Amino acid sequence: MAQDEAAALQKMRDLEERIKAPSIWGRVPCGVRFEDLQDRRYDDAVRLLKRHYLTEEITYRSVKLAEDKEGTDEFIHNVRIWMKDKMSIAAVKEGTDKLVGVLIMRIQEKNAFSRTFSRVKLTYNPLYSSVIKFYNDIEKPVNIFDILKVKRYFKVYILALKQRYRHRGIAKEMLKAAETLSRSANVPALAGIFTTNRLQVVAEELGYKKLNEIYYIRYLVDGEIVFWDTGLGNYGAAIMACRIPDINEPEEPKVEHSSRFTLQPIDDEVDGEVVEGIDEEVEEQ
Repeated sequence: MAQDEAAALQKMRDLEERIKAPSIWGRVPCGVRFEDLQDRRYDDAVRLLKRHYLTEEITYRSVKLAEDKEGTDEFIHNVRIWMKDKMSIAAVKEGTDKLVGVLIMRIQEKNAFSRTFSRVKLTYNPLYSSVIKFYNDIEKPVNIFDILKVKRYFKVYILALKQRYRHRGIAKEMLKAAETLSRSANVPALAGIFTTNRLQVVAEELGYKKLNEIYYIRYLVDGEIVFWDTGLGNYGAAIMACRIPDINEPEEPKVEHSSRFTLQPIDDEVDGEVVEGIDEEVEEQ
């Protein structure tokens, strides 16, 4: 009797673990899988971004945000809010289960967008604000909803990889995984700001189109170039978008039964006119 009860209890535990297990959105031959970015990995994601992203992504590197605690804290505060939407992807090394990259994104819904986009996002740190203003200036002339004729889309905020996992096609596969997730959620488009030439080329290969671009050398504040440490071949940042052709939205978007794809109200603290840049040029120290 005791053995039967123990076996039944173990079955329940196994079932719970399967329910909690993340969805897998893709794999690459080098031994990396793409899965849901779960709560248990949030702290690892923050450490990865602090160490490998803020020091290498063009805009943050140029203003030296990683050297400013207040600015870094504000950036991380927003990142944690974005991750709570549970729409982000973790790149995980098979076997070791270690986090080697993240793709952070959220669903943007047209009705929420129309209510919040006119409000100016308040940032308090001048370095962080200078980056956010730049992203604002890229995105503001573009209405993705009207251009793509969609009611909602996935906005990619950040794509970060450790150096040893670059140049293996992983960034491209992560964007493909994002499209797979998008299909699963019945979201017909993706968009983001791409800050390097390499990632812009990758996005174009996947069908993304440039909607607006600002060249770094032409972006001046008080007569000074803001983003000077751009690296060879990186001339500007561009907002790019991709329409998934075989996804047709219903006239009235339905709330998904799964809480994973339930639309959340846009947080006034971190959205409105905010777009985070994305970049695969992430070095491991």
